[in-house]
Amino acid sequence: MSSLTTGLSVPVSAPAETRARVEVVFDRCSAALYRYFAVRVGGDAHLADDLMQQLWLNATRTERPVPEDQMEFWLRGIAANLIRAHWRRQKRRPAMIPLADPHLAAELADRLVTEELPPEILERKEARDQLLLAITELPSREQELIVGHYFDGASFAELARRTGSSERAIEGRLYRARQALREKLRHLA
Repeated sequence: MSSLTTGLSVPVSAPAETRARVEVVFDRCSAALYRYFAVRVGGDAHLADDLMQQLWLNATRTERPVPEDQMEFWLRGIAANLIRAHWRRQKRRPAMIPLADPHLAAELADRLVTEELPPEILERKEARDQLLLAITELPSREQELIVGHYFDGASFAELARRTGSSERAIEGRLYRARQALREKLRHLA
């Protein structure tokens, strides 16, 4: 039975070359994309999984060529649209979902200018929520460094081993990631 007689549309699949590129970038960015969804749905793992599946389907069905250097940002755009569509369908966002707090975001951004954030700040739920909102706006490689070092406690040596870089390179990349995080926090503020 054809889609014309059933009234259902048949999904179009991306050309093989585009699909292969999407797979590579999706695999590299999947932890960051999942974190993006999880933060915005209040940690609901099932919903975050569903949104990841929708993202995968939308991304692999595109017929439009997306340059590889823009693919992560394109995937993030699809993810943002999926979140907006989800909350539109729900007609309201639950109170447990973190929203940007301009004052707290500004305070965190100011603290990042002069120092690393002390553990007592990271222990506060409101501060962690603001940080996670800002962190999930960063590209995946910067996210992995910040989460690995500040939240998981990985040393420069461990991060260097994971990424195949030197400790000195990790130190510089982490510094730049922290500066980018500060800018995202200022944007929230």
